[in-house]
Amino acid sequence: MYAPWIATAARHWRHGRCVRNRLAERGPALRAALRKAGPQSVILAGNSHVEFLGAPDCGGRPCINLGIGGSTAADCAALLADLRAPMRCAASVLIIGTNDILRWRHPERASTERRFEAEVRRILRILEVWSAQVFVAAIPPIGAWATGRDPTAVAAFSDRLEALCRAGGHSFFDPFAALRDGGSGLARTGLHPDGVHLADYTGLAAELVRLVAISSVSPAPRIRPAIPMGSLRALHAAAWGVRP
Repeated sequence: MYAPWIATAARHWRHGRCVRNRLAERGPALRAALRKAGPQSVILAGNSHVEFLGAPDCGGRPCINLGIGGSTAADCAALLADLRAPMRCAASVLIIGTNDILRWRHPERASTERRFEAEVRRILRILEVWSAQVFVAAIPPIGAWATGRDPTAVAAFSDRLEALCRAGGHSFFDPFAALRDGGSGLARTGLHPDGVHLADYTGLAAELVRLVAISSVSPAPRIRPAIPMGSLRALHAAAWGVRP
């Protein structure tokens, strides 16, 4: 029988392989889309909750979707650090955290929360350079039958996100409030049978469109080059369990 640390290491490896494979598939398109960014563009970043949104019509503002299924905060930070935005955009929206609360990652440990917070800080430092406004979503609830994730960590990690937004002057919002069963971290409605993804992403897309349309942003200068900037079934089959 394998020692627990060996099983955890194997899960990390399989997770990393899943994200790398998805990035290899989407990477060229992401870079091409980002090269076309303009002052009115909206950047979507994060995990598969973002990827499944596609490119919603943001009231005439071009939408650039950088979501990669399976991403943790660390994965997202690494991806963004490897990209460049040629122009400061109107807004960025971040949805992250669902893969950071997998039970085998031990989200109940203070050290795990601190690492999550550090990686989100990295993300926000990039997005605040890339865009005039940064919006960060609360972590969506999960189904009671999705035992691979810790529902108590939903609120704890969302609180970390909210605190980082307050400290950095960014906007924290909860587009999943109507799905929540109080503060349990569980959903009472609106989920796909996997207990992780949404049954319908059109409502989330509409909320993001409303969000980024609340203010008008004037054109911004180009960013100096020296500053660093799937189908659900396929993602489910690609790696360890089900994860966005």
